[in-house]
Amino acid sequence: MIFLDKALLIFALLFVACSPKIQQVHQDEPVSSLDEVPKEVLKRPQEPQTQESVYAIEFTTPTGQFIKMSFRSPAKSVGKVNDGHILNGKCLRPLGPGYKLREPELGCATDEVINLMMFSIGEVLRAFPDSPALVLGTLSKKDGGPVPPNKSHQSGRDVDIGFYARNSRPLDDFDELDTDEIDFTKTFYLMANLIATGRVQLIMVNYALHPHLYNAAKDMGYSDEQLAWLFQYPMGPKAKAGIIRHAKGHRRHFHVRFNCPIGDDLCVP
Repeated sequence: MIFLDKALLIFALLFVACSPKIQQVHQDEPVSSLDEVPKEVLKRPQEPQTQESVYAIEFTTPTGQFIKMSFRSPAKSVGKVNDGHILNGKCLRPLGPGYKLREPELGCATDEVINLMMFSIGEVLRAFPDSPALVLGTLSKKDGGPVPPNKSHQSGRDVDIGFYARNSRPLDDFDELDTDEIDFTKTFYLMANLIATGRVQLIMVNYALHPHLYNAAKDMGYSDEQLAWLFQYPMGPKAKAGIIRHAKGHRRHFHVRFNCPIGDDLCVP
C-alpha cells in the first residue's frame, strides 16, 4: 500500500485551489487509446486518440505527483446537463480496471470525463491495491439526451459513482450501506483525485454522509481552510459553499458533475 504523506496532501490541495494550467501542444504521433491499453490506467493517465486539436491539462495529484494529460478530444458536450446531447460520445467497456458498469448502455461521456475518471480510479488502486471494482452507475447515452428518471446526465458531464465498502468487500450495485460499512477513506480519496484535476464542478452526496467524508479528509491532513473549500458541511445542506454538497436521493451513491470540456463552445455550464 502507498502511504499518504500528510504534507504532500496539504501541498496538493493548495495547488488545486488554483485553476489547472491548460496549454496547446503539438504532437505528430497519435497518443494511445484508453481502450487499446486498459491496464495502463494503473500506471499513468490515458490519452484519447482523435483527429481534433490537441490540448493539455496540468495538475497535481493528492500525493504530490505532477500530471500533464494530453487530449485529442472529438466528443462535444452540447447544451446543458438537463437539456443537451453529445457528439461523438466515448463509451466505457462494461468491465475495466478497477470498475464495473451497472448499465453499459449508459456508460458514455466526453473524453475528458472518461479519461479523468479512469485516471482517478487508477490512483485509488495504486494507493489501495486491495480495492474491489468500483460500481459506476449512470453516465450518459452515447448520443446523450434524456435518461429518465434523471433530469441531468444528458450531455456527457455527469457520473453516478458507488461507494467503496469496508474490508474491500466487492459490490455489484448501489447497495444500501450503513455508515460503518462504507470505506470513507477510499471514497474520499477518489473524490480528492477527481477534484485535484481542476475539472470537477460539483460532487453531490447526501448530507448525512458529509461528516464521515469530512473526518476522513481531516485524518489525511487537510487543514480547516482546505476543508471549508472542499465541503458544504458543517454549514448546513442549503449552504452555497464547497465542492462536495448535499443532494437528495444520493445516499447509495454520489454524483460527480464535470465542467464543460476545454474549448467546447457548444457546452453550456
